[in-house]
Amino acid sequence: MRKVYNLPPGWPAPPSEWTPDLQWEPNPEWSKPDGWQLWVDVPDTALIGEGAVVVDVPDEEARKQSGRRLLLFLGGVAVTAVVFLLGVGAGGGSGAAAAAEAEASASAASSAAAAERAEVQAETEALAGAQELLAADEAQVATDQKSLTTQTADIKQKAEKVRAREAAVRSTETDLEARESDVADREAAVESAEAAGTAEEETAAEEPEDTGGTVYYENCDAARADGAAPVYAGDPGYASHLDRDGDGVGCE
Repeated sequence: MRKVYNLPPGWPAPPSEWTPDLQWEPNPEWSKPDGWQLWVDVPDTALIGEGAVVVDVPDEEARKQSGRRLLLFLGGVAVTAVVFLLGVGAGGGSGAAAAAEAEASASAASSAAAAERAEVQAETEALAGAQELLAADEAQVATDQKSLTTQTADIKQKAEKVRAREAAVRSTETDLEARESDVADREAAVESAEAAGTAEEETAAEEPEDTGGTVYYENCDAARADGAAPVYAGDPGYASHLDRDGDGVGCE
């Protein structure tokens, strides 16, 4: 189905490119038969008369522009008709001038309507271009938003890996410090043991040999000279350097 503008009898035909608003109403002073419908739904295959206009419902702005164009057109037609009638009533002498004036007025109205149609077309094309740019901008914003979301997730993942590595490094440092402390303790214990061993050796070296008393013989000749040879273990003057075979009897 489609909408058709049903032109009443005696009304001037609108321009071929006129697309009126479905809510448009003519001047109340224009007469039409009772019950006449300006808008009629007809099948797509129906034959349409010369006075009918097929209408595609336009948007709000286009409807306003169309209504203004129709008013301009019908206004020009009305002016032309009035001027023509006045000229005819004035007599044949002025009829030619009136007809010329009416024709000029109609031409001016037609030119104005054509100019307005061109303006509306230009505005429609500009709007379509702006809508295309807006769609492209919206698509780019969506792409950028998706990329930003991906980058943000990647940054968070990398930050988590860095934090995990830092925690592992801190754990390794703590373990290393504990091992170093243990090694230091062991080294201190070894040094202490070595120092204690050295002190014992020095003490043993400083202590005199057990000679069994206060008598000391540097060698067996001294013991024989003193009449002490042989010297038995436990006797005064006995010492290990006098008892070379270690049998407990020195200077045998």
